[in-house]
Amino acid sequence: MRKTREPRWSSDPVPGTAGRTLARRRAGVAGAAVVLACAAPGAAARQAAPLDVVVTEVWSTPGDPGFGSPRGMAQWQDGTVWVGDFSLEEVYEVSADGARVAIALRSGDGPREVGSVHRIAAIPGGGMVVWEGSRFAFFGSDKRPARRFQEAANIWVMGFAATPDGGFVASGGFGRYEDHELARYAIHRYDGRARHVRSWHPAADHSRWEIVRSASGGPVAVTRDGGLLVSDAAPFRITRYADLDGGGARLIVEDESIVSSAELDRAVEFGPNNRRAYKSAWTKSSFVHELDDGNILNVVEVVPADAAAPRTGLWVVVSPDGTVLARTPVPKRYRVWNAAPDGHFLATYWEESNLRSVAAKLKVEFAPRTQRQ
Repeated sequence: MRKTREPRWSSDPVPGTAGRTLARRRAGVAGAAVVLACAAPGAAARQAAPLDVVVTEVWSTPGDPGFGSPRGMAQWQDGTVWVGDFSLEEVYEVSADGARVAIALRSGDGPREVGSVHRIAAIPGGGMVVWEGSRFAFFGSDKRPARRFQEAANIWVMGFAATPDGGFVASGGFGRYEDHELARYAIHRYDGRARHVRSWHPAADHSRWEIVRSASGGPVAVTRDGGLLVSDAAPFRITRYADLDGGGARLIVEDESIVSSAELDRAVEFGPNNRRAYKSAWTKSSFVHELDDGNILNVVEVVPADAAAPRTGLWVVVSPDGTVLARTPVPKRYRVWNAAPDGHFLATYWEESNLRSVAAKLKVEFAPRTQRQ
């Protein structure tokens, strides 16, 4: 059962490995905290929804046999796109027009080899970082290996974004044990040498540690002014931080009619003898992005209670003041990974007719609803 407790955002982000334990938090030691649930009064009632989101494919990969378990996409300055594959342990390069797919990094331990890819992100100013297996690999703007570091963290990754200083921010439950000193936080920042700098943002509010670990955090995005957007996987909640150190927290919107707290219970399935199985099949926020006009695009992957029903997407647009401007159902369940420099979006999806995963570049437009009725 989920704990009925008001969400709290820590105002004391933890540098290095300092911090209070989850056990102390459950015992009522909240420390210095800022309650943000009142920062957007009436947010759930502001449902003007004057927009429709229109999604079209610029290209999709031809692909046979296709990808195994794609876990990240990012675009280079020349327009080519890297797609990371968790199960095949390879990174593929897609041509700028989507017509050709080649292997960029093979499975292995060498300089141009990778393990199971968790995420890929383009570094502002050039280059790319690949979170692969138990390591982080950095590549220069010439696509050549630059440096590689052993992973010091154990994060159940829900979000990943490169930062302007050459480092990255990872979102997710931290550690293997519930008394880990950073287990109460869901956002973790690292420098360009993959060293932990700071952690903040509350972990999922649930009584089961397995769910806290597997459902904390959500997609993240660096904003134009150097801040950070965080969209919790569940319930639906977007927070904006003024900087990359967890300062200036502001709750933009919280709306359980989009994604409810009950979805946290679907993150883990408990079978005989209380054996747990971590599930990807639960409705959750999976992508967040600041648009050029200041509005926020948030993509939700919708998994119906009926296992036989198709999985779809819900594309939500929220204004900077928390007004929900659009909530458009999209029949195809796109897993959006990153925005491309050309204003399009990079995504993968499961093609049921051919039983394969496909990569695509998406054009996303926002049309006034009155023009489309």
